[in-house]
Amino acid sequence: MATSYESFDQKFKVALIQLHPKPLDPEHNFKQASNYVKEAASQGASLAVLPEYHLSSWTPDDERFAQIALTAYEYVPRYQALAQECKINIVPGTIVTVDPKSPSPTASNGTTGATVKPPTLLNIAPFISYTGELLGSYTKANLWIPERTVLTSGPGSVKESQPEHHHLSTEEGPPPHMSPHSVIETPLGPVGIIICWDLAFPEACRALVRQGARLIIIPTFWTRDDLTPEARAYGPDVDLQFLSCALITRSFENTCAVVFCNVGGPKEEGYAGLSQVVLPLVGKVKGSFDDGEPGMRIVECDMRAVDVAEENYKIREDLAGENWHYGYSHEK
Repeated sequence: MATSYESFDQKFKVALIQLHPKPLDPEHNFKQASNYVKEAASQGASLAVLPEYHLSSWTPDDERFAQIALTAYEYVPRYQALAQECKINIVPGTIVTVDPKSPSPTASNGTTGATVKPPTLLNIAPFISYTGELLGSYTKANLWIPERTVLTSGPGSVKESQPEHHHLSTEEGPPPHMSPHSVIETPLGPVGIIICWDLAFPEACRALVRQGARLIIIPTFWTRDDLTPEARAYGPDVDLQFLSCALITRSFENTCAVVFCNVGGPKEEGYAGLSQVVLPLVGKVKGSFDDGEPGMRIVECDMRAVDVAEENYKIREDLAGENWHYGYSHEK
Protein backbone atom coordinates (compact mmCIF):
# COMPACT_ATOMS: atom_id res chain seq x y z
CA MET A 1 0.00 0.00 0.00
CA ALA A 2 1.40 3.36 -0.98
CA THR A 3 1.84 5.90 1.79
CA SER A 4 2.55 9.10 -0.11
CA TYR A 5 1.09 10.60 -3.24
CA GLU A 6 0.91 13.82 -5.11
CA SER A 7 -2.34 15.56 -4.21
CA PHE A 8 -5.14 15.33 -6.76
CA ASP A 9 -7.67 18.10 -7.23
CA GLN A 10 -11.36 17.63 -6.57
CA LYS A 11 -11.75 17.80 -10.34
CA PHE A 12 -9.87 15.24 -12.41
CA LYS A 13 -10.14 13.73 -15.87
CA VAL A 14 -11.30 10.18 -16.45
CA ALA A 15 -10.56 8.23 -19.63
CA LEU A 16 -13.47 5.95 -20.55
CA ILE A 17 -11.91 3.39 -22.91
CA GLN A 18 -14.86 1.75 -24.64
CA LEU A 19 -12.82 -1.03 -26.17
CA HIS A 20 -14.16 -3.49 -28.75
CA PRO A 21 -12.06 -6.52 -27.78
CA LYS A 22 -10.93 -9.00 -30.38
CA PRO A 23 -12.15 -12.42 -29.19
CA LEU A 24 -9.46 -14.65 -27.65
CA ASP A 25 -6.56 -12.36 -28.58
CA PRO A 26 -5.28 -10.86 -25.32
CA GLU A 27 -2.05 -9.54 -26.77
CA HIS A 28 -3.86 -7.59 -29.49
CA ASN A 29 -6.31 -6.22 -26.95
CA PHE A 30 -3.58 -5.27 -24.50
CA LYS A 31 -1.70 -3.34 -27.18
CA GLN A 32 -4.87 -1.54 -28.20
CA ALA A 33 -5.66 -0.72 -24.58
CA SER A 34 -2.09 0.47 -23.95
CA ASN A 35 -2.28 2.91 -26.84
CA TYR A 36 -5.49 4.36 -25.42
CA VAL A 37 -3.97 4.65 -21.95
CA LYS A 38 -0.94 6.49 -23.32
CA GLU A 39 -3.20 8.86 -25.26
CA ALA A 40 -5.31 9.44 -22.12
CA ALA A 41 -2.22 10.32 -20.10
CA SER A 42 -1.07 12.75 -22.78
CA GLN A 43 -4.44 14.50 -22.46
CA GLY A 44 -4.06 14.90 -18.70
CA ALA A 45 -6.31 12.07 -17.51
CA SER A 46 -5.75 10.93 -13.92
CA LEU A 47 -7.67 7.68 -14.30
CA ALA A 48 -8.12 5.25 -17.20
CA VAL A 49 -10.79 2.56 -17.04
CA LEU A 50 -11.25 -0.42 -19.38
CA PRO A 51 -14.25 -2.78 -19.78
CA GLU A 52 -14.95 -6.20 -18.35
CA TYR A 53 -13.44 -9.14 -20.32
CA HIS A 54 -11.31 -6.67 -22.26
CA LEU A 55 -8.50 -9.18 -22.88
CA SER A 56 -10.55 -12.03 -24.33
CA SER A 57 -14.12 -10.81 -24.86
CA TRP A 58 -16.89 -13.04 -23.51
CA THR A 59 -16.38 -16.34 -25.35
CA PRO A 60 -17.02 -19.03 -22.72
CA ASP A 61 -17.96 -21.78 -25.19
CA ASP A 62 -14.46 -21.78 -26.67
CA GLU A 63 -11.97 -23.88 -24.69
CA ARG A 64 -9.35 -21.18 -25.28
CA PHE A 65 -11.29 -18.88 -22.93
CA ALA A 66 -10.27 -21.00 -19.94
CA GLN A 67 -6.78 -21.57 -21.36
CA ILE A 68 -6.16 -17.82 -21.56
CA ALA A 69 -7.14 -17.54 -17.90
CA LEU A 70 -4.16 -19.72 -16.93
CA THR A 71 -1.74 -16.92 -17.82
CA ALA A 72 -3.96 -13.82 -17.99
CA TYR A 73 -2.78 -12.44 -14.65
CA GLU A 74 0.62 -11.84 -16.27
CA TYR A 75 -0.94 -8.73 -17.81
CA VAL A 76 -1.34 -7.11 -14.38
CA PRO A 77 2.42 -6.39 -13.96
CA ARG A 78 2.43 -5.07 -17.52
CA TYR A 79 -0.35 -2.65 -16.62
CA GLN A 80 1.60 -1.70 -13.51
CA ALA A 81 4.60 -0.80 -15.65
CA LEU A 82 2.34 1.17 -18.01
CA ALA A 83 0.77 3.09 -15.11
CA GLN A 84 4.19 4.00 -13.75
CA GLU A 85 5.47 4.98 -17.18
CA CYS A 86 2.47 7.22 -17.94
CA LYS A 87 1.80 8.37 -14.35
CA ILE A 88 -1.87 7.48 -14.56
CA ASN A 89 -4.13 5.38 -12.34
CA ILE A 90 -5.55 2.38 -14.20
CA VAL A 91 -8.44 0.00 -13.64
CA PRO A 92 -7.68 -2.52 -16.41
CA GLY A 93 -11.26 -3.70 -16.76
CA THR A 94 -11.50 -7.25 -15.54
CA ILE A 95 -9.17 -10.17 -15.96
CA VAL A 96 -10.44 -13.74 -15.86
CA THR A 97 -7.83 -15.69 -13.97
CA VAL A 98 -7.35 -18.99 -12.22
CA ASP A 99 -7.98 -19.10 -8.50
CA PRO A 100 -4.51 -19.74 -7.01
CA LYS A 101 -6.12 -22.25 -4.64
CA SER A 102 -7.31 -24.39 -7.56
CA PRO A 103 -5.49 -27.66 -8.24
CA SER A 104 -3.06 -27.70 -11.12
CA PRO A 105 -4.65 -28.74 -14.44
CA THR A 106 -2.09 -31.56 -14.55
CA ALA A 107 -2.88 -32.77 -11.04
CA SER A 108 -4.03 -36.35 -10.67
CA ASN A 109 -5.05 -38.62 -7.83
CA GLY A 110 -3.11 -41.44 -9.42
CA THR A 111 -6.13 -43.21 -10.83
CA THR A 112 -5.82 -44.10 -14.48
CA GLY A 113 -8.32 -42.20 -16.57
CA ALA A 114 -9.36 -39.97 -13.67
CA THR A 115 -11.05 -36.75 -14.69
CA VAL A 116 -9.32 -33.63 -13.40
CA LYS A 117 -11.66 -30.95 -12.13
CA PRO A 118 -11.22 -27.77 -14.18
CA PRO A 119 -9.61 -24.88 -12.31
CA THR A 120 -11.81 -22.30 -10.64
CA LEU A 121 -12.06 -19.15 -12.74
CA LEU A 122 -12.46 -15.76 -11.08
CA ASN A 123 -13.32 -12.42 -12.68
CA ILE A 124 -11.25 -9.73 -11.00
CA ALA A 125 -10.81 -5.97 -11.37
CA PRO A 126 -7.52 -4.51 -10.05
CA PHE A 127 -6.80 -0.88 -9.13
CA ILE A 128 -3.28 0.20 -10.09
CA SER A 129 -1.94 3.56 -8.91
CA TYR A 130 0.01 5.96 -11.08
CA THR A 131 3.15 4.83 -9.20
CA GLY A 132 2.63 1.33 -10.53
CA GLU A 133 1.45 -0.16 -7.25
CA LEU A 134 -1.36 -2.68 -7.16
CA LEU A 135 -3.49 -1.17 -4.40
CA GLY A 136 -6.22 -3.80 -4.35
CA SER A 137 -8.66 -5.77 -6.46
CA TYR A 138 -12.26 -6.93 -6.41
CA THR A 139 -13.62 -10.33 -7.44
CA LYS A 140 -17.06 -10.24 -9.03
CA ALA A 141 -19.72 -11.37 -6.57
CA ASN A 142 -22.98 -11.29 -8.52
CA LEU A 143 -22.61 -13.36 -11.67
CA TRP A 144 -24.92 -12.86 -14.63
CA ILE A 145 -26.93 -16.02 -15.35
CA PRO A 146 -24.79 -17.36 -18.26
CA GLU A 147 -21.62 -16.76 -16.22
CA ARG A 148 -22.65 -19.12 -13.44
CA THR A 149 -21.61 -22.27 -15.29
CA VAL A 150 -18.18 -20.81 -16.13
CA LEU A 151 -17.04 -18.59 -13.27
CA THR A 152 -17.05 -18.72 -9.49
CA SER A 153 -18.24 -15.67 -7.56
CA GLY A 154 -15.93 -14.00 -5.07
CA PRO A 155 -17.94 -15.14 -2.02
CA GLY A 156 -18.24 -18.60 -3.54
CA SER A 157 -14.48 -18.95 -3.90
CA VAL A 158 -13.94 -17.88 -0.29
CA LYS A 159 -16.50 -20.41 0.91
CA GLU A 160 -14.87 -23.20 -1.12
CA SER A 161 -11.47 -22.42 0.38
CA GLN A 162 -12.69 -22.85 3.97
CA PRO A 163 -12.27 -26.49 5.13
CA GLU A 164 -15.25 -26.23 7.43
CA HIS A 165 -17.64 -24.85 4.79
CA HIS A 166 -19.19 -28.27 4.17
CA HIS A 167 -20.38 -28.40 7.76
CA LEU A 168 -22.58 -25.34 7.30
CA SER A 169 -26.24 -25.67 6.52
CA THR A 170 -27.05 -24.39 3.05
CA GLU A 171 -29.89 -22.47 4.68
CA GLU A 172 -27.56 -20.59 7.02
CA GLY A 173 -25.70 -18.62 4.36
CA PRO A 174 -22.58 -16.57 5.21
CA PRO A 175 -22.34 -14.82 8.58
CA PRO A 176 -23.91 -11.34 8.44
CA HIS A 177 -20.59 -9.55 8.96
CA MET A 178 -19.01 -11.08 5.84
CA SER A 179 -19.07 -8.87 2.77
CA PRO A 180 -17.48 -9.33 -0.65
CA HIS A 181 -17.09 -5.55 -0.94
CA SER A 182 -14.24 -3.49 0.49
CA VAL A 183 -12.88 -0.02 -0.19
CA ILE A 184 -9.48 0.59 -1.78
CA GLU A 185 -7.52 3.63 -0.63
CA THR A 186 -6.18 5.34 -3.76
CA PRO A 187 -4.64 8.63 -4.84
CA LEU A 188 -8.15 9.66 -5.91
CA GLY A 189 -9.60 8.95 -2.48
CA PRO A 190 -11.51 5.91 -1.20
CA VAL A 191 -12.68 3.86 -4.20
CA GLY A 192 -15.03 0.92 -4.52
CA ILE A 193 -15.19 -1.41 -7.51
CA ILE A 194 -18.14 -3.48 -8.64
CA ILE A 195 -18.51 -5.36 -11.93
CA CYS A 196 -21.37 -5.36 -14.43
CA TRP A 197 -24.33 -7.31 -12.96
CA ASP A 198 -23.36 -6.15 -9.46
CA LEU A 199 -25.03 -2.92 -10.52
CA ALA A 200 -28.43 -4.62 -10.20
CA PHE A 201 -27.93 -5.01 -6.45
CA PRO A 202 -28.20 -1.76 -4.45
CA GLU A 203 -26.55 -3.51 -1.51
CA ALA A 204 -23.22 -3.63 -3.36
CA CYS A 205 -22.83 0.14 -3.66
CA ARG A 206 -24.38 0.71 -0.25
CA ALA A 207 -21.80 -1.59 1.38
CA LEU A 208 -18.98 0.37 -0.23
CA VAL A 209 -20.41 3.77 0.66
CA ARG A 210 -20.88 2.71 4.27
CA GLN A 211 -17.13 2.01 4.31
CA GLY A 212 -16.40 5.49 2.98
CA ALA A 213 -16.20 5.08 -0.80
CA ARG A 214 -16.74 8.33 -2.68
CA LEU A 215 -16.08 6.93 -6.16
CA ILE A 216 -17.39 3.62 -7.51
CA ILE A 217 -15.88 2.17 -10.68
CA ILE A 218 -17.85 -0.34 -12.76
CA PRO A 219 -16.10 -2.27 -15.59
CA THR A 220 -18.82 -3.94 -17.66
CA PHE A 221 -19.64 -6.25 -20.59
CA TRP A 222 -23.33 -5.39 -21.00
CA THR A 223 -25.06 -6.01 -24.33
CA ARG A 224 -28.60 -5.66 -25.67
CA ASP A 225 -29.13 -9.28 -26.67
CA ASP A 226 -29.20 -11.23 -23.38
CA LEU A 227 -32.96 -10.95 -22.87
CA THR A 228 -35.62 -13.36 -24.09
CA PRO A 229 -37.73 -12.34 -27.09
CA GLU A 230 -40.69 -11.86 -24.77
CA ALA A 231 -38.70 -9.44 -22.60
CA ARG A 232 -37.40 -7.53 -25.62
CA ALA A 233 -40.97 -7.17 -26.88
CA TYR A 234 -41.59 -4.66 -24.11
CA GLY A 235 -39.28 -2.25 -25.89
CA PRO A 236 -36.16 -2.24 -28.09
CA ASP A 237 -34.04 -0.49 -25.47
CA VAL A 238 -35.07 -2.28 -22.28
CA ASP A 239 -31.50 -2.88 -21.11
CA LEU A 240 -30.38 0.63 -22.03
CA GLN A 241 -33.15 1.99 -19.84
CA PHE A 242 -32.03 -0.34 -17.05
CA LEU A 243 -28.45 0.91 -17.32
CA SER A 244 -29.25 4.60 -17.51
CA CYS A 245 -31.72 4.53 -14.62
CA ALA A 246 -29.62 2.30 -12.36
CA LEU A 247 -26.43 4.31 -12.81
CA ILE A 248 -28.08 7.61 -11.93
CA THR A 249 -29.96 6.04 -9.04
CA ARG A 250 -26.83 4.47 -7.51
CA SER A 251 -25.05 7.82 -7.69
CA PHE A 252 -27.86 9.86 -6.17
CA GLU A 253 -28.96 7.38 -3.50
CA ASN A 254 -25.39 6.99 -2.22
CA THR A 255 -24.02 10.51 -2.84
CA CYS A 256 -21.12 9.01 -4.78
CA ALA A 257 -19.50 9.43 -8.17
CA VAL A 258 -19.79 6.53 -10.61
CA VAL A 259 -17.43 5.65 -13.46
CA PHE A 260 -19.06 3.08 -15.74
CA CYS A 261 -17.02 1.59 -18.60
CA ASN A 262 -18.70 -0.83 -21.01
CA VAL A 263 -17.45 -2.63 -24.11
CA GLY A 264 -18.04 -1.04 -27.49
CA GLY A 265 -18.99 -2.57 -30.79
CA PRO A 266 -21.53 -2.55 -33.62
CA LYS A 267 -25.15 -1.97 -32.66
CA GLU A 268 -26.28 -4.73 -35.01
CA GLU A 269 -24.18 -7.17 -32.95
CA GLY A 270 -25.93 -6.15 -29.75
CA TYR A 271 -23.38 -3.81 -28.22
CA ALA A 272 -24.78 -1.12 -25.95
CA GLY A 273 -21.79 0.97 -24.87
CA LEU A 274 -22.97 4.03 -22.91
CA SER A 275 -19.74 4.33 -20.91
CA GLN A 276 -20.15 7.35 -18.65
CA VAL A 277 -19.29 9.32 -15.56
CA VAL A 278 -22.27 9.97 -13.30
CA LEU A 279 -22.42 12.48 -10.45
CA PRO A 280 -25.09 13.18 -7.85
CA LEU A 281 -26.89 16.48 -8.54
CA VAL A 282 -25.61 16.26 -12.12
CA GLY A 283 -26.49 12.84 -13.57
CA LYS A 284 -24.63 11.71 -16.68
CA VAL A 285 -21.68 14.04 -17.21
CA LYS A 286 -21.24 15.83 -20.50
CA GLY A 287 -18.79 14.13 -22.85
CA SER A 288 -19.78 10.57 -21.90
CA PHE A 289 -20.70 8.01 -24.56
CA ASP A 290 -24.24 7.99 -25.95
CA ASP A 291 -23.87 4.77 -27.95
CA GLY A 292 -21.66 1.74 -28.48
CA GLU A 293 -19.09 3.25 -30.81
CA PRO A 294 -15.62 1.99 -29.82
CA GLY A 295 -13.13 4.62 -28.75
CA MET A 296 -12.10 6.79 -25.84
CA ARG A 297 -13.72 9.78 -24.17
CA ILE A 298 -12.09 12.05 -21.60
CA VAL A 299 -14.68 13.18 -19.06
CA GLU A 300 -14.25 15.48 -16.08
CA CYS A 301 -15.19 14.10 -12.68
CA ASP A 302 -15.98 16.87 -10.17
CA MET A 303 -15.90 15.28 -6.72
CA ARG A 304 -17.16 18.48 -5.14
CA ALA A 305 -20.61 17.39 -6.34
CA VAL A 306 -20.33 14.40 -4.00
CA ASP A 307 -19.74 16.68 -1.00
CA VAL A 308 -22.52 19.10 -1.92
CA ALA A 309 -24.96 16.22 -2.44
CA GLU A 310 -24.13 14.81 0.97
CA GLU A 311 -24.50 18.23 2.61
CA ASN A 312 -28.03 18.36 1.21
CA TYR A 313 -29.20 14.73 1.38
CA LYS A 314 -27.18 13.51 4.41
CA ILE A 315 -27.36 9.90 3.17
CA ARG A 316 -24.03 8.91 4.70
CA GLU A 317 -24.84 10.68 7.94
CA ASP A 318 -28.07 8.71 8.25
CA LEU A 319 -26.38 5.42 7.37
CA ALA A 320 -23.89 5.96 10.19
CA GLY A 321 -26.54 6.92 12.75
CA GLU A 322 -27.31 4.74 15.74
CA ASN A 323 -31.00 4.73 14.87
CA TRP A 324 -30.66 3.57 11.27
CA HIS A 325 -33.75 1.54 10.48
CA TYR A 326 -32.84 -1.12 7.95
CA GLY A 327 -30.89 -3.74 9.81
CA TYR A 328 -27.33 -2.99 8.73
CA SER A 329 -24.63 -3.89 11.20
CA HIS A 330 -22.69 -0.87 12.43
CA GLU A 331 -19.46 -2.84 12.53
CA LYS A 332 -16.84 -1.50 10.14
